[in-house]
Amino acid sequence: MIRPFSGMLVAIVLCIVTNPAWAVSQGGGADPVGFRAIFVLAIVVAGLFVLAWALKKYGPTARVKRSLGLDVMGQVALNAKANLALIRLGKSIVLIGVTPNSISLIKELEHSEFDKAIAEIDPGMEEH
Repeated sequence: MIRPFSGMLVAIVLCIVTNPAWAVSQGGGADPVGFRAIFVLAIVVAGLFVLAWALKKYGPTARVKRSLGLDVMGQVALNAKANLALIRLGKSIVLIGVTPNSISLIKELEHSEFDKAIAEIDPGMEEH
């Protein structure tokens, strides 16, 4: 997915850079080389943003998350350096504590147990 798109982006940039119409100066004070440089820079920056998005969406990390069934359901900061995270791992839900030095398993539940516990806390959450 990324390779065909990046090849297309390189082809567009090469067409713009090598276009002879840009090289001909028409006079009149406007510098077409400066405009060309700014235009190419804007295209490269936009291409980097698109590439970053594509890597996040389709890259190796996304593939691992899909294959393991890994999904962060929520996270709560306890202080500046400690968090609680609720993570779905396949059919299990785990509550972990995260600090800069360690990650600790606090509780592991099956998905059905988790749904039952949520229903006891807030009956309106059943209808999602």
